[in-house]
Amino acid sequence: MKSKAGPRLAWIKTRQQGIAKMRDVKKLSITEMRKRKFARQIGMDVSIDGSGVVADTYFREYATNQGYEDVFESAFNGKYIIDLIRAVWGAESPYKLLDCGSANGLTLKQFDKLGVEAWGIENSAYIHSKTPEEWRERNLLGDVSKMPFEDGSFDFLYVTCLPYLPEEKIDQAIKELFRVCRVGIVFHGTTTDMTEEVIEDYELFAGLQTFWTFSEWSDAFVRNGFQLAVSDSILLDEMWCIEQEADEDDWDWYPNKESMRYSFLSKP
Repeated sequence: MKSKAGPRLAWIKTRQQGIAKMRDVKKLSITEMRKRKFARQIGMDVSIDGSGVVADTYFREYATNQGYEDVFESAFNGKYIIDLIRAVWGAESPYKLLDCGSANGLTLKQFDKLGVEAWGIENSAYIHSKTPEEWRERNLLGDVSKMPFEDGSFDFLYVTCLPYLPEEKIDQAIKELFRVCRVGIVFHGTTTDMTEEVIEDYELFAGLQTFWTFSEWSDAFVRNGFQLAVSDSILLDEMWCIEQEADEDDWDWYPNKESMRYSFLSKP
């Protein structure tokens, strides 16, 4: 009579290995889970020299094989940004704003219509070359880590470019943002804890080199001199209403109102 011990021990070992793998999955951070889920996007449009300049294809095929200029009007809402600045800091135009990651400067036109003196800095020569003539003086080609502006040149900074930089360049870039900022920053860069729907639909991991959560980005800003601008729960509710009303037919940029707390930083 053959013993059943061998097959049963093998089954028990296989089951234990399966349970161990499940435990490992549970231990994964939100960042690692999202990187696994959207692995197809990672590495797309990333420059091979590590400069933080995205490949030209990033702008040529910005959304559903359409170029950046083709989808800009539907993708960007300047009033939404201005409404959030008003809610957080009580600021009314006119004031000066620097768009860090300004592409071809089309954002400047929207901000200008809202009474804001907007400037831009962009590190991609490809998309910067498409800046309309009327905005070339204000839309600069340059490195956010070393900007040609005097200290405190801008009341507010609207920042989307940081996640495209390598991690080792982030602190220097934030120090430079701190230098040219007078009042505060709106951080609107891609994070790993945004909703899965918005990451999937807009392929937000394409071109990225730094994969951090909202709170990890706020930690980076704080260690380089900034402080969180929002602590009042009533203010947070007001900001969440602005987020919800900005585009009712689109995915929310912020997954919940708590995440908005980490995206608005003041200069002490």
